[in-house]
Amino acid sequence: MKLKTSLFKKGLLISDIKRFWWVSALYALALFFVMPFNHYMQYVSNTDINDINSLNWMKERIANEFYFNGGISQVFLIAVPVVIGALVFRYMQKSRSASLYHSLPLTRTALYFNSVLSAVILFSVPILFNTSIMLFMNLFSPLSAFYSAALIFTWLGCTFLFGIMFIAMSVFAGMFTGSSIAQLAFVYILNLLPAFLVEFVRINLRGVLYGFDTYSNIDFYRNMPMFRLFDMGLLSEGAAAVITAYTAVTLALFAGGLFAFKLRRPETAGDIITFRPVRPVFIYGFVTCATLFGGAYFIQIGNSDLAFAISGYFISSIISYIVIQMITNKSFKILHTYKGYVGFALVLVILTLGIHFDVIGYVNKIPDPKDVKETYIGYNLYWFEHKNDPDFDEKKYDNYDTALYKDPKNIENVTKLHKYLLDNKSRNGNQQYIAYKLKNGKKIIRKYSIDTATHASVLSPIYESGEYKENRYPILHQEANDLKYIEISDRRIGKSPFIVSDKAQLNSFKDAIRKDIADLNYQDMVSSSQDFITITIIDTNDKQIIYALRSDYTNTFDWLKKEGIYEQVIARAEDINSITLHSIKYSYGYQNYGKSFSGSSMSDIIEITDKAVIQEILNLSLNADSIDTDTQYIISIEGSSGTHYNEYSLKIEGKVSPELQSYLDKIQQQIQPQNDEEIE
Repeated sequence: MKLKTSLFKKGLLISDIKRFWWVSALYALALFFVMPFNHYMQYVSNTDINDINSLNWMKERIANEFYFNGGISQVFLIAVPVVIGALVFRYMQKSRSASLYHSLPLTRTALYFNSVLSAVILFSVPILFNTSIMLFMNLFSPLSAFYSAALIFTWLGCTFLFGIMFIAMSVFAGMFTGSSIAQLAFVYILNLLPAFLVEFVRINLRGVLYGFDTYSNIDFYRNMPMFRLFDMGLLSEGAAAVITAYTAVTLALFAGGLFAFKLRRPETAGDIITFRPVRPVFIYGFVTCATLFGGAYFIQIGNSDLAFAISGYFISSIISYIVIQMITNKSFKILHTYKGYVGFALVLVILTLGIHFDVIGYVNKIPDPKDVKETYIGYNLYWFEHKNDPDFDEKKYDNYDTALYKDPKNIENVTKLHKYLLDNKSRNGNQQYIAYKLKNGKKIIRKYSIDTATHASVLSPIYESGEYKENRYPILHQEANDLKYIEISDRRIGKSPFIVSDKAQLNSFKDAIRKDIADLNYQDMVSSSQDFITITIIDTNDKQIIYALRSDYTNTFDWLKKEGIYEQVIARAEDINSITLHSIKYSYGYQNYGKSFSGSSMSDIIEITDKAVIQEILNLSLNADSIDTDTQYIISIEGSSGTHYNEYSLKIEGKVSPELQSYLDKIQQQIQPQNDEEIE
């Protein structure tokens, strides 16, 4: 009781509340208008209130706001506590008021305690006020259908936890600066800086260290307070541990703030940094962040060129060092601080050269195949890192991008690919990860540009292996009982998809498509067809895999015909009145695609009604490449009912029938005069 009497000072508490009651009042009103009042107005203005879908929509929207999954109340929660924390300790940031307060016959502990208590009260009153209103509405208004005591108290608890923690951050940050503006900035820097540093270190290393890349550690970000607040508050997994951790952090920040408050000298009011030992940390921390930011920018615009990166490092570091020295010294006369930059620049040079010359052997490190347990090539590193987690949802990921290689021969092939990529460095192609899990539990992860055409010689042994096909095409190891149904569709014309769920038919389908997949070679698997005809397989776990049928899937087409499905789904010449053919040139995109194709004003349009030629074009379309080429044709199909279907691009090359060739020649003859006119 004696300790309580000595710490609690009613006069100080009332003084703070009298000065800053308006902040609390504004916060109470703002919360009232964005939560209970807004919820009630939504109810009143909703004319479909008797509609179950409308009720569910309102219920979900209100619940999301209580769970911090959207809504302006989240913004209030990261702003108001920080401002209150800065206001109640505002007296520290002015020389006269700081001296006045410290001259009072009070211990610094009592002064600190009452200021913190004032901040907590100013923040808590609006929360409790609106909680009372929402509880009242839950009992005596139509909103009882959307509110519940559990929902309201969950929001109350989360709001108190986050709000008081942000007050603690604000108070702690305020002890190290003599500026209220800097205090506010430091709070948000404290929350965002770790994520900023991690991401920009990644960007810089990715630009200057060949093969470096890692995925963003989402779990690391989510556990940071402001990120967590915008990610369903505390209601995601691990909430109990996070609540315990945040409570401990809050207490530690208040304790750290008290310790710093006792050591802080009143005459430092107005200084950006109040403790001299902290100044170098602040200065070089600021310069480091600016250097990383500048380097990342120059790496992006310079396409990872080392000279650009070095220029970015030194330009941004010099500018940031000059600016921060002017701010901390409150003077333009900072020439005497040049030695500090020389030391920083020397460290920067050593690190940059060390990374460039790969002194630790990172770039050229290829594991011995005998030491590798499994390896992975693909786009989804997150899957590779978390596939064995107990709560990992495998159904979200494509088999195409989840291929693991455990066969010793394939592991050796992957290391050969790795060596080839190092010997022939290039940034052309699709960025893919090469990841190894070693037998000792360690992992080696790299990311390179892999081009299926340029690197065909080293990729083909991997793609043509049984292990690759087993991963990419699950039907190779699935049985009829593993399948729920398949859906066959052809998007070239408007025939309805056909669904097969009979186990006997699924079994015969499985046998047919397995034969076709077994015959696929490397070029078949890497070609980018337009996937006009697809078979979607849904297994008993509701995982969906789509197989595109090319013309060389002869066994599958024979199965479709045998089962009587072909005529019902697949486009045939008998289903089409005519095909309109038009030549169009591309250069990295559909430059002329915007021109109207359906009219007859364009002279290079040919209409084909010959059934044999129509069937030939339909057959060619199954292997149509979706990648832009120098010359393609655009086809427009008119069905037997007179319906016009979508236009498709089509590549026609190699040997074709004399009849089709005659149509192509006519198009070229019509194009030539147009080209001559353009030249003139």
